[in-house]
Amino acid sequence: MNFTPSLTVRINISSNNKEMKKRAIFISLILFALSSCVKDKELLEEIYNEQGYAIGKVNSSVSGNFGIKFNYTYYVGTSEYKGNKKSAGINQDGKYIVGRQFLVVYKLSEPAKSDMNFKYRIDSEQDFIDMLEKFKDNPPKP
Repeated sequence: MNFTPSLTVRINISSNNKEMKKRAIFISLILFALSSCVKDKELLEEIYNEQGYAIGKVNSSVSGNFGIKFNYTYYVGTSEYKGNKKSAGINQDGKYIVGRQFLVVYKLSEPAKSDMNFKYRIDSEQDFIDMLEKFKDNPPKP
């Protein structure tokens, strides 16, 4: 009869270890997400502190349960660059944006570092020219 309580204790310890592992994994995921956000923010600050502008076209989107990744291309001079932009949200569909053009802000000294700014849709070359004039006094923010 002494064996049964001992067995019960072992089951509880094992159960607690599983809970602790679940918590540790959950906390690790949160820390990973936060560190990723910090890196993204630092990159955006780097880009927006040394701004160049281009017209970017969204080529494709990949939807997931918790966000979308948009793939885009843009030109600086005669060189083509590719970038991607992640957008958080639950069950989003990015197909409505594919094929559209938006402002791309890139780092002047490293044009491969870029951010597609969805606040500035570009429907014509004139839209882009007008934006450039506006940005002389009030540059865009991330």
